[in-house]
Amino acid sequence: MDLLDKDLYILKQFGEPGVLETARKQGSYPGVSRCEEATGTNAINLAAILGRPIQLVGPEHYNAQLQYWTCSATPLFDENGDLLGVVNVAGHYLKVHQHTLGMTIALGKAIEFSWCQNRLRKEKELASKYIESIVDSIFDGLIALNGEGRITVFNRTAGQLLDITPHEALNQLADTVLGYQPIIFKALRSGEAYINRELIFNTRNKRKIVIGNVVPITNNNGVNGVLAVFKGLNHARGFIKNLAGFKAYFTFEDLIGSGPRFTQAVNLARQSSALPSNILILGESGTGKEMFAQAIHNASGASDGPFVGINCAAIPAELIESELFGYEGGAFTGAKREGQPGKFELAAGGTLFLDEVNAMSMAMQAKLLRVLQNRSFTRIGGINEIPLKARIIAASNKDLWEEVRQGNFREDLFYRLNVITVEIPPLRERKEDIEELIRHFCQKHSKRLNFNFTISDRALELLKIYHWPGNVRELENVIERCAVLAYSRSSSCIEEQDVMSYPGIKKTFEITKEPPDRVEIYGNVGNLETLEKQVIEEVLKQTEGNISRAAEKLGITRKTLYRKIKKFGILLPARR
Repeated sequence: MDLLDKDLYILKQFGEPGVLETARKQGSYPGVSRCEEATGTNAINLAAILGRPIQLVGPEHYNAQLQYWTCSATPLFDENGDLLGVVNVAGHYLKVHQHTLGMTIALGKAIEFSWCQNRLRKEKELASKYIESIVDSIFDGLIALNGEGRITVFNRTAGQLLDITPHEALNQLADTVLGYQPIIFKALRSGEAYINRELIFNTRNKRKIVIGNVVPITNNNGVNGVLAVFKGLNHARGFIKNLAGFKAYFTFEDLIGSGPRFTQAVNLARQSSALPSNILILGESGTGKEMFAQAIHNASGASDGPFVGINCAAIPAELIESELFGYEGGAFTGAKREGQPGKFELAAGGTLFLDEVNAMSMAMQAKLLRVLQNRSFTRIGGINEIPLKARIIAASNKDLWEEVRQGNFREDLFYRLNVITVEIPPLRERKEDIEELIRHFCQKHSKRLNFNFTISDRALELLKIYHWPGNVRELENVIERCAVLAYSRSSSCIEEQDVMSYPGIKKTFEITKEPPDRVEIYGNVGNLETLEKQVIEEVLKQTEGNISRAAEKLGITRKTLYRKIKKFGILLPARR
């Protein structure tokens, strides 16, 4: 039997030794050509040329030396119909058998099938290597389970995140290697996908928390597997920011103001941003405490991490603990079965901003103190300590010194938070910044409202006189309100009438008993301070010297009112 390539060179010969020796003497052995030019017409080259099985018996051969043989040859083709070679079965012409050609054809088909299977096996092996390389090059952890819950894919990143080698995990039942996984097995049973979920793995008696997606693998027969793709909490930056609902948009370039007190606050915040120390931001509502916090975050080494904020006054006391610490599944009635991470956990590698921290209950203050002291916390219903890897920035709209003195805030917690204090002055104490802020807001809202507008000098000076109890937030709202009023008049300039329609400003001039058209306004500090003194004297007169009522009516603190009384040398009216 001869096996020849497509060019009809003998690759291999098989047969009895005597027959092979006879063939050799007649010039047929591995390495020689059996093409028509070399050996004359024979079954081998006819099968190759005609593309079908051929049998030549003895004298039918053109070459006299070949007339000793009966040859049965069949061509071999690949799946595309291209010639691979020829297989030939030869023997003494007197021993010819009618089934020899059929046997040769069957042999040829077996060789073709084997060739195809071998090629497919190699392609499958290569594809498997490609997939394995791709899976291992992914920076996300990737685990696949079959319908029986056995691990079929476990990439290198998953091994690094979960501290287990792929060799240890592959072909093992998932719950024995990774612990019980309710979300994964729920997806396997129901065929439902779960996106951006927390997954908790228990490997080597260690608890690993990741964030990822769990997607069922389906075919016509239903769910036959599941795929989990996940990241470690420290790398799930984008998801954590979206989940927490806070992003750090503002930088120090967004803080408008050039007055000495404001500049001093900005400079302190900028210098502190490079340090890991806790920061306490003090300032009235509307002064921009969160803008400062975001600017500090974006200038810090943790700027690539999440900025997670929580308003302590906006969350009921009974819920704030679960918001901060998170909880395990089934920790309380209504808790999610898979549990939920808290803000301390989500802020890992970034910044946690506690706004209006003064609104925390005393019980919650004690728990927060413990977290800051130990730099770790435990979920509600959990037993595992989770390290605190976030920087803390707290903010208060009340004087925490006074809150501590009155027993409303823990002194030890105050000292923990108050490592660096940034005090933002109220707008009424930075009058020199008002015009700059007004120009900035006019430009900002011209773009937002899609029409350009300006402000008249008269309107500008009226705004500079007002004491702004709502601070910068109130100023921005007033500018937008006045712009809309100007637009309704088909005007592109904010005028006095737009400003005076604002109740707060209108009320200020009613207190002074001087209508706006009788107030001489030149924009110099002396005139502004004179008007401010008149307003304070009038309010003190109306409240019969009651400091608390007067401060409330003016929209300032008692401390600020005392300072202004001293500054202007105001004599308190005699109380009845």
